[in-house]
Amino acid sequence: MALEDLILYHNDGWPIAAVEVKTKLRTTPAWAAQLRRNLLAHGGALPAEYFLLVTPDRIYLWRGGGTDPRDLPPTHVVDAQPIFEPYFAATHLRPNQIEGDAFELLVGSWLSDLTRLDPATDASGLAGDGLARSGLLTAIRSGRVEYPAAA
Repeated sequence: MALEDLILYHNDGWPIAAVEVKTKLRTTPAWAAQLRRNLLAHGGALPAEYFLLVTPDRIYLWRGGGTDPRDLPPTHVVDAQPIFEPYFAATHLRPNQIEGDAFELLVGSWLSDLTRLDPATDASGLAGDGLARSGLLTAIRSGRVEYPAAA
C-alpha cells in the first residue's frame, strides 16, 4: 500500500513530491505534523524533496526532511480556501460536503494545473504565496501527477 495518495513528478521523470489528501476541516500545523510523523513511521515514504498534506482548508508543505519520521513542523502553511474555491464551485460542492475520492480528484486536478503554470506569472493565485516561495512550482513545471493506487 502506498503512503501517498498522489505523486508529483519532475519533467525528467523523477518523483519530486509525495501528496497525502485528507477531507478533515479546521486542521492545525500541530495536527499536520503529527499525521505526517505517523504516516512516515508506519508506512515508509517516497524519497522526494517535498511532502504535501492537503485538506480542503489548508495545504501543509514540508521541503526536505525526506523520510525522517520525527514530528517536524511544516515549512509552509497555505490557506487552501481561495485556491480551491473555483474547483469546489465547478463541482457544486462545499468543502464540508466532499468525500475522500472526490477530493483526491479535485486535488489532482489542481496539481495538474500547477504543472502547467508559469511560476513567474501566477496571476490566478492557484499556488498561494507559501507554495510559490517554497520552490515547488518551479520543480513541478511541465511535470505530471500520478495516482499510485491506480497504477
